[in-house]
Amino acid sequence: MLAANPSLAPKPWATASVPIKVLIADDSAVVRGLVARWIGEAGFTVVGTASNGRIAVEMMTRHDPDVVLLDIDMPELDGTEALPRMLAASPTVQVVMMSTLTTRNADISLKCLALGAVDYLAKPESNRGVTTSDAFRADLVERVRAAPNSRTRSTRSARCSRRSAR
Repeated sequence: MLAANPSLAPKPWATASVPIKVLIADDSAVVRGLVARWIGEAGFTVVGTASNGRIAVEMMTRHDPDVVLLDIDMPELDGTEALPRMLAASPTVQVVMMSTLTTRNADISLKCLALGAVDYLAKPESNRGVTTSDAFRADLVERVRAAPNSRTRSTRSARCSRRSAR
């Protein structure tokens, strides 16, 4: 499948001796599984998956990810609450927020970007949409590829993140 779509093939730097380490946090087991498979096939290393923000935050120090794909709507601790805790635990981690595209989630995503997330990825409305969307897959892989080269969070965003984590 990757050969048919060159944009999904691993780039030379992704297959180097130290690939990008990715943590995936999403409450949908289907989404976690698909995203983990796609990320692995693209040459990245999936260091863990979490079904909620609490578990993802706990995994931060143990797995030291370079990039976190963080869903917004999750039980126990949602993405907006987990984000500042993740940034406090690992100030250099690059967090890409994921959520279905609704007005509410778009507003929350902008807030997350202001708090230090480096990007936002709109997920299809349903698990079926996730499984059948080649565009979503390609966009996801590209955002993970680009995240380590994203702008450094501003000092203001880092301060807001630390303040929110208290």
